[in-house]
Amino acid sequence: MLKEKIKEIQTKKEMAFLKSFDKSQTFLVGGAIRDFILQKPTKDFDFVVIDKTGEEIEKKLQQYGKVEEVESRAFGVFKFIPKNSNLIFDIALPRIDHWTGLGYKDLKTQIGVSLKEDLSRRDFTINALAINLNGELVDEFGGIQDLNQKLIRAVGDPNERFREDPSRILRGLRLACVLDFKIEKKTLAAMINLAEEITKPAHGNDTRVAPEVMAGEFLKGFSANSTRIIKLLDKTGILKLLLPEIEKMKGVKQPEIFHAEGDVFNHTLIALEKLKNLETNPKLVKSAIPIDPKSIHAKLAILFHDLGKPKTFRSAKETGDRIRFTGHDIAGAKMLEIIFKRLPLSVFEKDTPLHVDKEKLIWLVKHHMVCVAVDPETIRLSTMEKYFFNPDNRGGELLALSFADISATIPKSGNPDFSLFNGLLKKIKSVAEVINKKQGEEALPHFLDGTEIMKILNLKPGPKIGKIKNELRDLQLAGKLKSEDEAIKYLENNNLK
Repeated sequence: MLKEKIKEIQTKKEMAFLKSFDKSQTFLVGGAIRDFILQKPTKDFDFVVIDKTGEEIEKKLQQYGKVEEVESRAFGVFKFIPKNSNLIFDIALPRIDHWTGLGYKDLKTQIGVSLKEDLSRRDFTINALAINLNGELVDEFGGIQDLNQKLIRAVGDPNERFREDPSRILRGLRLACVLDFKIEKKTLAAMINLAEEITKPAHGNDTRVAPEVMAGEFLKGFSANSTRIIKLLDKTGILKLLLPEIEKMKGVKQPEIFHAEGDVFNHTLIALEKLKNLETNPKLVKSAIPIDPKSIHAKLAILFHDLGKPKTFRSAKETGDRIRFTGHDIAGAKMLEIIFKRLPLSVFEKDTPLHVDKEKLIWLVKHHMVCVAVDPETIRLSTMEKYFFNPDNRGGELLALSFADISATIPKSGNPDFSLFNGLLKKIKSVAEVINKKQGEEALPHFLDGTEIMKILNLKPGPKIGKIKNELRDLQLAGKLKSEDEAIKYLENNNLK
């Protein structure tokens, strides 16, 4: 299979540059081989060329495209972009890095070493594989065996690997979640032992691992297996470094009448598992709008939805009846603002699956109680439209969040209470029927805008106009106003000034 894959990639037009190198001395290395063996798609094509100098490699590559002017050229790593392509390939000389300090730039690179020495500096055995263009595999550190055993194992001494670059700890946790692999015992012990290296100061205000790298590795692992990454971060001591607010949920009691499942931390983990159930079977929620349990926003909103509970905790003795968390939704939204300043969760580009819209995520946390604790009969139709018929589908994500939250809120009877949630689904359906009946997939236009309302009632701009506009919208969505003329007559006859 590997030989077939190597032959296949050499036929791609972007790989034409490979023709200028000796097949026996040019090696595909790292993640691509791992992905080939696991039969997963890959874009991670990195090559090591054994028998050439840097000048020779650069000269050959320039015949087929552009070599980027980047710092890594000094270390024998060439960023190459083929002609008529946006792909970037790493073409490198074999090298070993010797760390001289705490920063990621504090290293000396030794170029021109053997392939085995080059592979020995890599993070995990499953990434320390190489295969030349003739299809001859090099496995110096047991990577194939670890792939077969589904094991994450550091190359050589794990303490040395993680001291060199503590971002490898986060990468190992992420790979364990993405690949569903176990972590080898000594490797895990080293992760625990060196966890604090991740946030240790390096230069000035910098940490050894950049916040963007922390956020990126976390999001990849969290998207793949949300509960497992949180448990692994907790087990290694990294949770309290990256997300101390989540770690503080542990031991925070909840009223047993509603929460027989345990403390806030345990409730959150159960809710994340319940979202997985919904992801597997979306028909569990019969909604008139599309739900999106796979969304990174829905998953993160569950993780953060009770962020404010430790801060707003009031004991039964303090309240006079039971444990309460009054205003925890608002408090959690404010705390999330602070988390974004420390951990840049919006690290991935827009329109990619892992991009996090800060405003949307904060909105979901702030409004998560709407579906679980508010009587739907008291919610205005205009509010329903605003929440659940938003173009960015935050309404569907709010429903996914709420389903998981309710499913994880287990009373002593053992049966979560979906009565308010089901009532809300019915009301969403009634609004959807009005909108769809009138305009199909298009938004239902308002009969009157703010300017027209001010002109008809001879009013100046102010909060009053918004309230009147919402009142007209409620009546329109309820089918009680059916035309612009009826809306004007309603304004004129009801003394709304």
